[in-house]
Amino acid sequence: MEDNSYKLIIEYFEKTISDDGLSELREWIEASPDHLTQFSETIQILEASKSYFKQPVHPEKAWAKIHAHILREEIPAAAKAPKRKWMAYAAACLICCILSSVAYRYVSGAGEEYQLVSNLNGKQAKFILPDSSIVYLGGGSRLKYPKKFRGKTRPVDLDGEAFFDVAHHADQPFTVTTGEITTVVLGTSFNVKAYVDEHKVAVTVKTGKVGVVAKTKGHNQVVRYLLPDEQISINTQNGLYTFSTTDAEEVVSWINHDFVFHNTSLKDIAKSLEHHYGIEIDFTDPELSKVRLTAKFRNISLQETMDNLALLSGLAYTQNGKHLFISNNNQKGGKIMK
Repeated sequence: MEDNSYKLIIEYFEKTISDDGLSELREWIEASPDHLTQFSETIQILEASKSYFKQPVHPEKAWAKIHAHILREEIPAAAKAPKRKWMAYAAACLICCILSSVAYRYVSGAGEEYQLVSNLNGKQAKFILPDSSIVYLGGGSRLKYPKKFRGKTRPVDLDGEAFFDVAHHADQPFTVTTGEITTVVLGTSFNVKAYVDEHKVAVTVKTGKVGVVAKTKGHNQVVRYLLPDEQISINTQNGLYTFSTTDAEEVVSWINHDFVFHNTSLKDIAKSLEHHYGIEIDFTDPELSKVRLTAKFRNISLQETMDNLALLSGLAYTQNGKHLFISNNNQKGGKIMK
């Protein structure tokens, strides 16, 4: 979808769209059945990702104006193809349905009961959510979710890494919130890596389709739709993101205690190992953390993993209990206790 179409749909959803913008949006919807689908999905994602919806002072007047504008025929009927007529009516019907639902206010009621699953580094858990969705929760991760999904969405909050195999409920989107980033799906499988202290959110899709939404200046913005083997990585400090294709099977291989790294810095590799093995890794020289490696580790012990890393990088490591130090070759590292 073009950036301008995103912009118009968001303005429509936020009720800030101009008459010219509304005409342009209508023409875009009428141009293709795919556009109508994208419009519907984007509205659904924006609704699902919003914790509540503030109505304007005079909502009836605002929506009446939009509805009338959409239905108005500005092109003579004889000049329109039957397909375009059908698309106009379909768009109008869709918008009518949407108008009946957007007034709903998402509230996490005071009586709502939540479940919190928390893993220490070195621990991994698999469990089933109330909607029958399956979750693999990584080391050093926490997932909070309602004991019952009662509302319009199925919301969960994540700090850490998790792989979700979501049960399909067409009328109840599943949302994963990590700070200001929300991932919205209906039924699919995907991985989210979002440790708060690492200031990065990475979403990778294995099956299905997801929408990634960011809250910026109080508004929800659809950053990207992702399809299988697509990944987005967002820096939560500056808002910059990268989009790429990848092998989702390799990304989620951690659930089987495997790791695959492609041109990855030793700093990021060390973080993954800390979460998986429950250890702490320090670099005696910060520059060493910038060394980049490509490697695959298939369910092997910590010592085997570190031996392989040392061989590939040409560096050395010293282990003191659960504390490891990476240093230049022929050196041993440690830390003065303060």
